Amino acid sequence: MARSGAQTGWVMRVGAGSLLVVSGALMSAASWRRWAGACPWGDMDSDRCLERQDHLYDFVAPGAPWEPLGDAAQLAGWSLLVLAAAFVLLPWALSGRRPGVVTAVAQVGVVLATTAVGVATLRSGLAGVVVDPVGGDLAVRVWLFLPPVLLVHLAVVARGWDRAAAVLLVLATPLVAGLTYAVGTYDARPWWEAVSGLLVMAAGLCLVVASVSRARDRAPGRAADPTRLVP
Repeated sequence: MARSGAQTGWVMRVGAGSLLVVSGALMSAASWRRWAGACPWGDMDSDRCLERQDHLYDFVAPGAPWEPLGDAAQLAGWSLLVLAAAFVLLPWALSGRRPGVVTAVAQVGVVLATTAVGVATLRSGLAGVVVDPVGGDLAVRVWLFLPPVLLVHLAVVARGWDRAAAVLLVLATPLVAGLTYAVGTYDARPWWEAVSGLLVMAAGLCLVVASVSRARDRAPGRAADPTRLVP
C-alpha cells in the first residue's frame, strides 16, 4: 500500500510538472509573438516598443478594444488550458496527500475559471475579435484572485522542492504579475508574459526534481533517513 501511494505521488508530481513546463513554454512563445519584433532586449524606449506596450495588444483574457497579434492569443489560450489541467493534479503533487474539502472546492473553482478564460482567449485568437468567457466577469475575477489563495495554502503545507514550486506559481499568477512585473512605464511592461511563463516552467522543473529526489531515496539498498517524512 505504501509503495502504491509512493508511485501515485511520483506520477502526480511528474504529470503536474510536465504540464507546467508545457504551459510556461506556450506562454513564453505567446510573449515572443508580441514583443520580439518591437521590443528587443535593451531597446525598450523606441516608439514602436512604446506603442506595443498599449493594453490594446494584451492577449491574455483580452478585452475590447483589442488588436490581435499573430497567434499570440491562441498560444496563450492553450497555455491556460494546459495550466488548468495541471491544477487538477497540483494539490496532490504539492502536498503529497488528498486535498480537504475546502481545498478541493477552491481547486475546482480554479480549474473551471482557468478553463473558461483559456477557452475565451483561444476563441478570441481564432476569431480575431474579443470573445467573453463563460461566466463573464465572475470567471475572470475567480481566475485572478483564487489561484494565489490556493497556491499560498499549498506552499504552507508543502516542503522542499514542492514548496519552491508553489512559491514560483504564486509569483506567476496574473494577480501578482499585474501588481508588480507586468506594470510598465506606459501600460504593459515588455516581456512580462514571458517572465510569468518562465516562472511556471521553473515550478514544473521543481516538481520533476522532487520526483527524482524521492525516487532516489526509495531506491533499493539506499538507507532511509529517519528524520525525513516522505509522502
